[in-house]
Amino acid sequence: MNPLRSRYLPLLVLVLPLLVYLNSQQNAFHYDDSHAIVDNPHIRTLANLPAYFVDPTLFSAKPEYAMYRPLLLGSFALNYALSGYEVWSYHLFNIALHLWAVWLVFRIGEALLKDRPAAGLAALIFGVHPINSEAVNYISSRSEVLAAAFFLWALLLFLRRRGEAWVGGAYLAGLLTKSTVIALPAVLVCYQWIFPGRSLRELRRLYLVLGILSLGYLVGVWKFLHRATLGAPVRSYSEQGWSQIKGLVFYLKLLLWPSGLNVDHQFQVSDTLLDPFAASAFALVLSLLFLAFYHRRRHPLPLFLLLFGLIVLAPASLIPLNVLVNEHRLYLSSAAFALALGYGAAQLARRGWQEGVAWAGLALVVGLGFATFERNKVWQSELSLWSDAVAKAPDMARPRFILAEAQASAGDTVAAIQTMEAGLQRDPSFLVGYVRLGQWRQEQGRLAEAGAAYERGLKVPPQEDPEQLVQRAGLWSGLAETRRLMGDWQGSLGAYQQALALAPAQPDLYNNTGNVLQELQRPAEALVLHQRALELNQMDPRTWVNLGSAYFALRDLGAARRAFARAVELDPRYGLAWANLAVVQEQLGDHRAAAEARQRVAQLGGVSHE
Repeated sequence: MNPLRSRYLPLLVLVLPLLVYLNSQQNAFHYDDSHAIVDNPHIRTLANLPAYFVDPTLFSAKPEYAMYRPLLLGSFALNYALSGYEVWSYHLFNIALHLWAVWLVFRIGEALLKDRPAAGLAALIFGVHPINSEAVNYISSRSEVLAAAFFLWALLLFLRRRGEAWVGGAYLAGLLTKSTVIALPAVLVCYQWIFPGRSLRELRRLYLVLGILSLGYLVGVWKFLHRATLGAPVRSYSEQGWSQIKGLVFYLKLLLWPSGLNVDHQFQVSDTLLDPFAASAFALVLSLLFLAFYHRRRHPLPLFLLLFGLIVLAPASLIPLNVLVNEHRLYLSSAAFALALGYGAAQLARRGWQEGVAWAGLALVVGLGFATFERNKVWQSELSLWSDAVAKAPDMARPRFILAEAQASAGDTVAAIQTMEAGLQRDPSFLVGYVRLGQWRQEQGRLAEAGAAYERGLKVPPQEDPEQLVQRAGLWSGLAETRRLMGDWQGSLGAYQQALALAPAQPDLYNNTGNVLQELQRPAEALVLHQRALELNQMDPRTWVNLGSAYFALRDLGAARRAFARAVELDPRYGLAWANLAVVQEQLGDHRAAAEARQRVAQLGGVSHE
């Protein structure tokens, strides 16, 4: 019996991928999930759904990470409404989207391959291939899966000759999910060139609709594209181009033999064709294109699938991104790869090897599915994920930095320090690493070593980069706190003043500097700084307490009472504010109010509340 000719093939196409990913339901949030989901207040109410379409800054808790992905953001909001921050609904949503994409590959395979068993094999390979485990497990990579599903839907509608409203609608939905869908018109043009079954006149309206949508989208997101391409690219275009040529061969290897999968691959930059790895990769890519073009008359589909795979990779390859290669970028290209394998299987089956091809294909699917099932386990936690990354990319710094944070969060500060030090040996310019080392040393009570860590970071040559200025301010602030804990108030003041000079818009720095000035018996100067902090954030009860303390030191008891009263109004459980208010009320002769304030302190269990 041929397993791929079973009447249950459509069911098998969905059930096998579902079984493969069932063990991912409790895997943790990871990496970008923090700013896009966990810390993002904008997804915590469905009332924000319309705003997602007009305000890209809602995409993240950090405005500088703004992106225009309203449909993706809407899906996160739906998950939050369903399960809060319980991960099961997020993973279930990702799996459901993946199954939709698998089904679309199956239907596209039927249209392109004209062979249902081969289409089923292609869909199964796509559904269980380990290369797609990152896109399915990593919740933020839902952008890749959802965008690919809309892309594949638009392609299927095109193949079925549905009207421009249907194809354009699917294309627009894809653009509202992720910008990589912009590659769809080029894929359709390639198909029409290789399979010229429809006249240009027949397709004119469709191309017009797609062109208008593309132009409108590019105009709308130009600010973000300009920043990544012309404004402040993370590397030169020479480095980007030759590195990505080499990356194409690397991706092909992962598709053919998906061993050594890693969330952060050890992949080096190339900047010239003289690099032997870039040169050989360039030659291989040209050879594949030449062979596919040479055999296009007898076998036109491989040429289309090769171009399909390259075109959908182009947006992420042409724009310099922080990470050179990522497995989730292959999600849509892996569909073309799976269809190519399905085409090869169909050709062999037509030569009389039907049973052998079917059983070999099923064995391949089972093997890939088992590998994916095992890979899912790596995504269980930050510790498991980044320990795996460090083991597979020992020369990379970034996995060690992230693993150190995971170790610290798990309470293993000793291991976190060792891992961070190892990362800094590989990348001594990572200023945040020195900040974290200083903080962890402070937690251990090793203040001299904490100060030494901050001072190491300050020795890194400065750069004219706004983000680095903030990081250097963090180093000075950490050093100031260490000196304060060591009783060096004058040294602490000098360090805080250095931090303020680098980051004059941070209210905490004004507050901390003002508190040091109060300890140095300079309340008038402290008052000015606390007032500046208040200008930056009037809703912080701690600032009002600091302000009240400065007024109290200056014997302006009325102003001090008003400040402490405002603090408890903002935070009725702020014990220190109530205690200070009691002292001021007592000195003003309002003994009843002072007694009530002391009673509130007792009810709160003392003045330890922050």
